[in-house]
Amino acid sequence: MNANRAEYLPHKGVMIEEFSSILKNVPAGYFIDATYGYGSHYRLNEQYEHLNFIGFDRDLESINNSHNDDKVYHLKFSQISKFLKDNELIPISGIFYDFGVSSHQIDKSSRGFSFQKDSDLDMRMDQLQDLTATEVVNDYSEDNLIAILKLYSQDKFSKKIGKAIVNSRPISGSQNLVEVIKDALPKQNPIYTKKTIRRIFQALRIEVNNELDEIKTSLESIKNLISKDGVIVCISYHSLEDKIVKNFIKEISIDCICEPIVPICKCNTRQEYKIPKKRKFVPTDKEKEINSRSKSAIMRYAIKI
Repeated sequence: MNANRAEYLPHKGVMIEEFSSILKNVPAGYFIDATYGYGSHYRLNEQYEHLNFIGFDRDLESINNSHNDDKVYHLKFSQISKFLKDNELIPISGIFYDFGVSSHQIDKSSRGFSFQKDSDLDMRMDQLQDLTATEVVNDYSEDNLIAILKLYSQDKFSKKIGKAIVNSRPISGSQNLVEVIKDALPKQNPIYTKKTIRRIFQALRIEVNNELDEIKTSLESIKNLISKDGVIVCISYHSLEDKIVKNFIKEISIDCICEPIVPICKCNTRQEYKIPKKRKFVPTDKEKEINSRSKSAIMRYAIKI
């Protein structure tokens, strides 16, 4: 653990108070912070002594800059359930996911997440993995590149941009890519151009880190490891993440789906979780003003029956 955490200290996590309100009714036991980041949500362990927090992060910078007394492990979402089983830590009282990219990843230019700073096209959340955005941009086939841009950016100019990228290879850095994207777009309000650039960078980041599959795999593998009245809490930052969370919560909260005329249930579907009265949380206007990156955040959770 690194005691020199200067660049991590100023950051405050999204919807800390709202998350705290959920923890009040969680049963005693192990509670998982699946995205440790700066440790700002993890710090609630000081307030809720009945919960034994364990943190995970796929980013080594977060692990190396974690608080000395925090239990934090370098794992991806999809690896957490196996770790819990192997170390006989189940059932757990709950798990918290804070999806998307961390502020320190955006702010550090060498990580390549930001389109506003010139850097190598990296975008790896786990810097030990091989695939970077450079490979995606320069080595993917045109069809494959266009497919991921369409799927993960949902931008109407994805096909045109994909073709422009292939025709401009090799692309050497983030600003080179920004110029290629701009040149592929029609003349329009700069606001719309900036939104498209942001979406394309998002698509590349999602592909590099296999983000959506990591979310799906982890949620499916963790749902049976939660104790009664325990919770699964998720903060999403764009519609692709939130759609996965909404569909997942819907599936685990459904009871028998047989037709009403069927006298005996044959579907074997049993409700595993319940949806609370307050279905979702969003940041307050004050939080959005203080932290502009929280504006798109949506927090949802489900309670184990």
